[in-house]
Parts: sequence; C-alpha cells; structure tokens
Amino acid sequence: MQFHKGKTFLAPPRLFKADLSLYFPNLHGRTLAKDPGATSADTTPVIEGHASVVTIFSSMWAEKQAQSFTSREANPALHEVLAASNGRAQLVQINVEEDPMKSMLIRLFSWSLRRRIGKGNWGKYFLVRKGITENIRESIGVLNSKVGYTYLVDHNCRIRWAGSGDAEPAECEGLVKGMQRILDEMRNENIDENYVRRTAAKKTQE
Repeated sequence: MQFHKGKTFLAPPRLFKADLSLYFPNLHGRTLAKDPGATSADTTPVIEGHASVVTIFSSMWAEKQAQSFTSREANPALHEVLAASNGRAQLVQINVEEDPMKSMLIRLFSWSLRRRIGKGNWGKYFLVRKGITENIRESIGVLNSKVGYTYLVDHNCRIRWAGSGDAEPAECEGLVKGMQRILDEMRNENIDENYVRRTAAKKTQE
C-alpha cells in the first residue's frame, strides 16, 4: 500500500487464451434500475453475450482506481470503442459493501449514483453485500479489499484480462486492444446486436 497503492499485479499486454481462462463468478446484488423486477439481479445474465469491462471496488478510493482504467477522462479510446460497438460492449460496475449500515447509506443516496452514471447504466451497476467468498477472491485475484480491480470479460463470461490498482498508460492501451480483440471474436462467431437482444429477451422471459 505504501509504495504501490495496493497494486498487486500488472495487467497482461495481451488477452488470456479463451480455452485457459477462468469464468467470472456469478454475483447477486441490487442494481440502480427503478423497475421493481430488475432491482435484484445476477451479474451473469448482464455479462453474457457482451464484451464487458467489469470493475470491482469497495470504497471511493478503490472506485477511483478502477476509473483510472475506465473513465472517459482517463481512457477516452475505450469509450470510443464502447460507443461504436452497437451495444455489444459495455461497462459493468460492482460495488461490494458487506457492512449493512454502509450498504444502507449507499442505497439512500442511490439517486446521486443514478445521476452520475446515466440511465443507460443503471442496470449495470450492482451493489453486492454477500457472495464473494475467500475462494472467489483468490481465484479472480481480488487479494486486497481496499483496492479496485478491473476485468475484461468476454461474451462467454470468461476473464480474458485483468488489472489492479491505478492504471499505467500501457495498461489502458492494453484494455482497449483487448476489447477490440474480443469484439472481433464476436464478429467471427456471428454474435451481433440481434443475438444480444435475443439473449436479453430470453433471460427476461425466464
């Protein structure tokens, strides 16, 4: 923490191979969606079928670390790719708060979060209280609860890239290139916007 601000590893310059990648765990939490049927949700249906940048944080400091990878100011090239993806790429934020009082405070001020992240992202912001076990933390590299972590998860929910702490310039560049590579893989597999919509509709019916 003193010398590296909690950064536990450097992001890889290239994606992890798909067949060797671990699956991102399914987490359950509350989203910022106002629709009563969408406020309580799992992360897997949101991630499946998309190229997703997933951030995990437990404090404002950790969130700012994740934003050093993902914010429009820190990584404008990423947002250009997101905007040009026709809904195939997305940003998913997971705020882990296991303390009941702090969790309640976050929910009370959810109106401020909604205004900050925009209506289109309400269903992609999760407040998670339980479910991240020590085994899960170890398997996906969340080794310090005070640090922000950033993942690139493919359309099959596999972790293809990971970063921790504050981003280095080369790591931001690697995230963008990795996202473009996964979008290319989706095009090669004919996973287009219509597929994403059909998947979302199927999940809704279920």
